[in-house]
Amino acid sequence: MQNQKVPITVIVTIALQTVATIWWLAKLDLRVHMHEKLIEQSNGLAVTVYRLEERVKSLSEELDEFKANSK
Repeated sequence: MQNQKVPITVIVTIALQTVATIWWLAKLDLRVHMHEKLIEQSNGLAVTVYRLEERVKSLSEELDEFKANSK
């Protein structure tokens, strides 16, 4: 068998691709976490809006009753 050597450029290229892939995955993970936080905040806001809508409906009904009783 012959001793075949791997050129240094191949080793450097593979190393750079590995580092770039790890860096890209780290950035992707950070973006996923940011989106998860935004979704959690949005869910909290949706609950607040729903509660406010229900309260406005209730107040509107009470106002209608008050107007009916005052006539």
